[in-house]
Amino acid sequence: MELRRYLSLLKKWGWLILLLTGLAAAGSYFYSQTIPPTYRSSAVLLVGQEQQSVNPTPSDIYISNNLAQAYALLVNQPSVLQAAAKELAWEGSWESLYFVVSANAPQGGQTINVTATSNNPQRAQAIANEIARQVILQSPISKQQAAADKQRDFLTEQQTLTQSQIVLAQQQLANLSQQAALETDPERLDELTTRISGLQSKIESWQRTYLSMGTLLNSSAGKFLTVIAPAPVPSSPVSPNIPQNILFAALAGLVLAFGVVLLLEYLDDTIKNSEDVQRVLKLTTLGGIARIHPIRKPEDALITIKHPRSPTAEEYRTLRTNLRYAGIENPGGALLVTSANPGEGKTTTAANLAIAIAQSGKRVVLVEADMRRPSLHRLFNLKGDKGLSTLFLEDAPLLEEVLQPTDVEGLSLLSAGEQPPNPAEMLESKRMTNLLNTLREQSDMVVLDSPPLLVVTDANILASRCSGAILVVDSGRTRTEAARRVTEALTRSQVKILGIVLNRMSGRRGGYYNNYYYYSSSKKFYGANLNGKPNGNGNTNGRGTTEKPTKQDVA
Repeated sequence: MELRRYLSLLKKWGWLILLLTGLAAAGSYFYSQTIPPTYRSSAVLLVGQEQQSVNPTPSDIYISNNLAQAYALLVNQPSVLQAAAKELAWEGSWESLYFVVSANAPQGGQTINVTATSNNPQRAQAIANEIARQVILQSPISKQQAAADKQRDFLTEQQTLTQSQIVLAQQQLANLSQQAALETDPERLDELTTRISGLQSKIESWQRTYLSMGTLLNSSAGKFLTVIAPAPVPSSPVSPNIPQNILFAALAGLVLAFGVVLLLEYLDDTIKNSEDVQRVLKLTTLGGIARIHPIRKPEDALITIKHPRSPTAEEYRTLRTNLRYAGIENPGGALLVTSANPGEGKTTTAANLAIAIAQSGKRVVLVEADMRRPSLHRLFNLKGDKGLSTLFLEDAPLLEEVLQPTDVEGLSLLSAGEQPPNPAEMLESKRMTNLLNTLREQSDMVVLDSPPLLVVTDANILASRCSGAILVVDSGRTRTEAARRVTEALTRSQVKILGIVLNRMSGRRGGYYNNYYYYSSSKKFYGANLNGKPNGNGNTNGRGTTEKPTKQDVA
């Protein structure tokens, strides 16, 4: 049940969810277009040079990592930022560099990533490289590092020179060895042997020196800072990330939309469907009536006459059938049709229901009991100057003189007449009780259109004199508290509440009420016409004459 309710909410508010999600995504897209692009570039510093060692010890790596964490803190120090701002000819104050540079040292590593952001890619590269250079210059061991670098440069130069000497001496040694192998003169052979021996000694000495310098270079690798990856020129901006912004905005819009829907549903305490009727009022839903449109004239509301084969007219006939099972159509029955507030469709419901009952061959009297704002007679295009109030005059006419026949065979209308000064007293009088008894004796069904029950007390007075009452609820408009108060008032009047009529139901709320009516649009409707005289095809119009069905009739 809960899943079905959530699916119903999704179907009902899907347009709002899509609208808010789309607006959020579109807003994010257009806003992202106005954001200046931001570029990011990073330079990588190495703490120490253990990577050149064949077997660095864990202690060396641990020390280098700790130093990397400490050196990373130098990036945002005033001395580094001031020096970098001076070298870069920074437009603003040096403090503003604090917001465009950052550094981090990965845990367990020996590197420091110096990152800079700017609206210009070349500017981002220059800032990152300059900050990295200033960190090296501002480090506590910068002087030792400079001296060590000079020493390393010297050793490297000497090692290269020694390597060249060794290569040249080995070539000379090879030439002398070839000459000695071919020499036959003993004196010349002794001389070559002496030169070979001396050259071998030099080569061995140079090799020992070369190895010593290599060992010294490796051992002199201190915990210094070195740029191993200068900052490149970024090829694309890192911000704004338009696809990501749109995605996040759409998700935020979706969450907001669901929140709005839940809030609207929480604040909406109206009765919308039969489930709400059962849950709130614990009553039966007798029928669901779709909204009648268009209504350009009052008589357009009589859908059972204007378009007798429409689904809405069929819904009124279904309501008539459901009332039959409730026992209200017993001879002499009196049915009260009321609502909680004005404008909820009770008059239209009473009129169309009375027509549907009369079309089944019953004698029906429709009483315009709303004497404060009568409108029922206008639906039938009848006069309203004489009616119920006229029967309370001293020189009152006979009931037969006041009852007005309608175009529907078997249906008579007792209009309200002129508005009296005391409607409640008139309805509560003994004469009204006698009048209702007379109407019951002369008809099969009396249908009373009463005023809204929460507005005046007239409906309560009439309810106590009726066999049963139905409450018309405007779907999606009548509040649960109002409907609950009406049912409580009718219960106190000791009238049988036959059920609820859900009026002006849309397709979303109509549910199963509308689903099985559409077959009638492709089949002939056989039945009595409004004058009780079926034509050859069984089709009649509202005046008892034959007409071909129109598209609107079967809509």
